[in-house]
This record gives sequence, C-alpha cells and structure tokens, in this order.
Amino acid sequence: MVRRKRLAVAAACVGALMAGASASLADALGSGLVGAWATNLSDCKRLFQRRGGQLAFRQPVDQFAQAAIFGLQTIYLPASTCQIRQASRANDVVKVSADCRDTISYTSQTAEIKVKSSSEIIYSPTGDPTLATNLIKCPM
Repeated sequence: MVRRKRLAVAAACVGALMAGASASLADALGSGLVGAWATNLSDCKRLFQRRGGQLAFRQPVDQFAQAAIFGLQTIYLPASTCQIRQASRANDVVKVSADCRDTISYTSQTAEIKVKSSSEIIYSPTGDPTLATNLIKCPM
C-alpha cells in the first residue's frame, strides 16, 4: 500500500514537471509563431494545406521551398522535422535548440527566429545570418 502511494506521488510529480516544461517551452517559442510560414502569399497556397484539421505540406513536397510550419514543440521543414528541446527569447529573437531528422540522418541544430511583426519573421535554420530567410505568416 505504501509503495503504491509512493509510486502515485512520483508519477504525479513527473507529470507536473513534464506539464511545466511543456508550458515554459511553449511560452519561450511564442504561440504567435505557431502556423505556416512562406516567402510570399502565393507560396502559401502552393505549399500548404489542411489535412485532418492540421497544417501540412502539400504532396509532393517541394524539398527546396523556403517554408516552415511551427508547432509549439515541433518545426516542420520541407525536408526535415525538428523536435524542440529548448527555446529562449531575448527581445525579438527566439533561439531554438532542436533535434532534427530527415530521411537519412539525425542532427542537433540551433535555429534563430527574429520576430519583425506578428506576420513577418526572419528565420535562420542554423543561426547563421547568411542563411536567414524572410518569411510571412500564411493566413490559414
């Protein structure tokens, strides 16, 4: 009986810690970033669709498109999916550490997102400003 209580308390503590981590991660990334982003409005219709109530890349996926779908804990890119480990915000810049996978590899990456407005960001998948792309939020 005592062992069951201890296990229940431990499980509740782990659940609370995980819920707290998810909430702080979501707060750091910012719910305003959640959605589909592309270089222009015409790319929005060409690249994205709603499938089962979720945003998704249209098939076949344009592997070279400059676009992203931001979730609270995941970044979907045309050629890879990144699971966010940590996100921090300093002024208008969000730095994201993530584990990314594509069809052949797994890598750890640090991305940088500079928020210009609620509908415009500068996204660098590696944090390198030479690889940064201006993206606009798709009205979906």
